[in-house]
Amino acid sequence: MGNLMNILITSPETDIFTRYIRVWAKRLIKELRSKNHNIFHLDKGKADRKKTAGLLAKKDIQLVLFNGHGNDCELRGQNEVILDVQNIDILSGKIVHAMSCSTAKELGPIAVKSGAKAYVGYDAPFLAPTFNEKNNSPLEDDTAALFLNPAFSAQRALANGKTPNEAITLAKNEYNRSIVKALKSDIQSDNDQFVGLLLYDRNHLVARE
Repeated sequence: MGNLMNILITSPETDIFTRYIRVWAKRLIKELRSKNHNIFHLDKGKADRKKTAGLLAKKDIQLVLFNGHGNDCELRGQNEVILDVQNIDILSGKIVHAMSCSTAKELGPIAVKSGAKAYVGYDAPFLAPTFNEKNNSPLEDDTAALFLNPAFSAQRALANGKTPNEAITLAKNEYNRSIVKALKSDIQSDNDQFVGLLLYDRNHLVARE
């Protein structure tokens, strides 16, 4: 894989969680474009099943970064399921990262069996505290950053040419930094579940190859 890649990124926005994820994804997109990666961005309503499959069929996409809700067997876009066992072969030859709940448990291994080079994601629900619905600046939310900085570091690493296992290692190191930060901050005293949630997310981030 060369230094520059064709990257497909989805960023639906259907609730407060996906609004935060979308804002963080847009920041990553800006960063990747500054490095001359070729980004195909399916934003909000464009993150649908047909457009996802069409781009993967027509463009030489090396890396797919999904952002959205999911479960063991399906991943959602804006208003519909965009990935499941019925169309999993669209990922053949691709490296995939899914910022979603649980898709690496069953869908990830199926993707690899169907030809994907790798599938990085969570094999259990992605846990985080409730984000601030009234916050107009998600990037300035320090609590959210404890969870989203490690999560997005895996996507960034893959885009920078790291292997799936290297991306996992880097992300888990970031989770460890967030855990230390949570233990030392006033935030932790307000909600003693943060460290447990971070440990849970760290331990359930996996690479299927």
